Amino acid sequence: MIRLISYRWFQTVIRYFLIGVFTFSLCIGWTVPAQSQIPSLPTAASNNPMQPPEGVSRVGEFEIAKVKSPLDNKILFEVTSPTIWNRENVPEGQLPVETRAQEITDRLWRVIGRTIKAKETPIVSTAILNNRLIIQISDDQTSRPVRLVTVTEPDADYSGKTLEELAQEWQKIIQEEIVRMKQLLSPEVLRERLWQATQILLGLFITSAVIWLFWRILSRRIISLEARYQKELELAAAAAEKAQKSPDIADENMEGEEAEAREIAHLRSQFLANMPQQFTVKKRLEFDKFLKWLLFWTFILMWYIGISFIFSQIPILMQWSLNIWATPLVLLLIWFVISLAIRICRSSIDRFVHPWKLNPAISWVEAQRIALRTKTVSGALKGLITFVLIVLGIIWTLSLFNVPTSSILAGGAIIGLAISFGSQSLIKDLVNGCLILLEDQFAVGDVVQIGDRSGLVENLNLRVTQLRNSEGKLITISNSNIIDVQNLTRLWSRVDFSIIVAYENDPEKVLKILREVGQKLYSEREWRDRLPEPPEVLGIDDLSHTGMLVRVWIKTKPMEQWSVGREFRLRVRQAFAANNIQIGRPQWISYNTPLEKANIQN
Repeated sequence: MIRLISYRWFQTVIRYFLIGVFTFSLCIGWTVPAQSQIPSLPTAASNNPMQPPEGVSRVGEFEIAKVKSPLDNKILFEVTSPTIWNRENVPEGQLPVETRAQEITDRLWRVIGRTIKAKETPIVSTAILNNRLIIQISDDQTSRPVRLVTVTEPDADYSGKTLEELAQEWQKIIQEEIVRMKQLLSPEVLRERLWQATQILLGLFITSAVIWLFWRILSRRIISLEARYQKELELAAAAAEKAQKSPDIADENMEGEEAEAREIAHLRSQFLANMPQQFTVKKRLEFDKFLKWLLFWTFILMWYIGISFIFSQIPILMQWSLNIWATPLVLLLIWFVISLAIRICRSSIDRFVHPWKLNPAISWVEAQRIALRTKTVSGALKGLITFVLIVLGIIWTLSLFNVPTSSILAGGAIIGLAISFGSQSLIKDLVNGCLILLEDQFAVGDVVQIGDRSGLVENLNLRVTQLRNSEGKLITISNSNIIDVQNLTRLWSRVDFSIIVAYENDPEKVLKILREVGQKLYSEREWRDRLPEPPEVLGIDDLSHTGMLVRVWIKTKPMEQWSVGREFRLRVRQAFAANNIQIGRPQWISYNTPLEKANIQN
């Protein structure tokens, strides 16, 4: 027992560890790397040389790119270059605007190291180099300033300012950024931020432990409620069976169908008794399952927010902070909505099915049939809706990462069309299987005749129907081949008993004996439960050379017509023997001619 508890505890720890690793990788796995360290991957738009690459906007004769802080990707200012219409054929002496912005960012990365080492804050100033206005930075570590950016005429034209005004504006922006870098990268600030990150991580682990504790409590309570719910269903089914004096309970070998049939008994007994608190245990069970699902998403969201906050505080990680709040957040939102939609749809299907089960006008046997139908139909609907929503989530996810979903959908449509042509019979099977279930033509446990094949329905799904005949052979029939069905056990069955008696018998006496046999059979407790009503002696149905045809109809519970028929025939045989009732036989006429007379004629 101790080993089992330890194993389960170990499984839970591993599960939460994997969830934490998944959340952490979600936060950093889909972020854009720093452009000064790793070159950006080409996107679908950059593959076209006539279109500007990602991050570059084109306004007439100018192309604009943003210069970002290497510390946290904060936008500092925009640089402008003449438009390059074909990236594969760049004019000589002209620099693409994205390359220019990248170079500025690379220089700012070099400045960060000098800023950390410098005792005083580096000074950003303007200067003239080769008759061009530049912005440079100088510090107490080196004697030569570092050129950061050259202010060009396209920059001034696009901003609507003079070169000097634009240079002073950029100088101020860069100086403020240098001061901010100096402050954030100071040892005091780094220690403070690292301590905050440690506190956040500690809080995440403590909160995770609390969530894990609630998870365990909910899991145990769900197990307890499920056991209690099943027990109440069994007790209610037994009580309803006794009250209605119906032996037609689901077969004990039917597993899930037995639970469904017992659920029907529970719901019907509560409905007929007008109990005010219907489905109390089941509602609590569903609510606890919803809380468990909510705890899972709370755990993921908590770690996501915590890791994102840590990335936004520690200077070394701040370059990924903006990316963490973009793609991963949308991705989490997409799958949260998909997961919530799946739960809502599945719950709606259950709510739609329950009133169908609770119809008080249907008979007890019909309620058991509904247990078999609703399980298959609701399962198929839930699977279909889940598949559609998951496919929709995958499409949204691919579009989030700039994957051309239109071509994927077009290719999928072509493949689906080809598959549909190659599997027409399968589609016909599925459609006909749905119609069989919705129309309740037959169900598992019925005895049916399909064409020239008959037997007990042992298995029924959307594709095939399997029958077990009287010889024990399992017959599999595709649903598309089922056209005419004769159901021998739908709600009730009948023994069509007919017998030919001789003309010498008194017809009234024969009918009286049959009524007495039927009434005696109906009055016995062993057979009363199988007969909803007394046998009906219809009378003489036909007269022929063999005798009088007498017919009796015996209405029985489903699947009981064979045992009742055998017993009734045995009793009729014994009653006829006791009352000297003769069975009909063909009439023969004999002609006896003397042998001598026959010879004379010949």
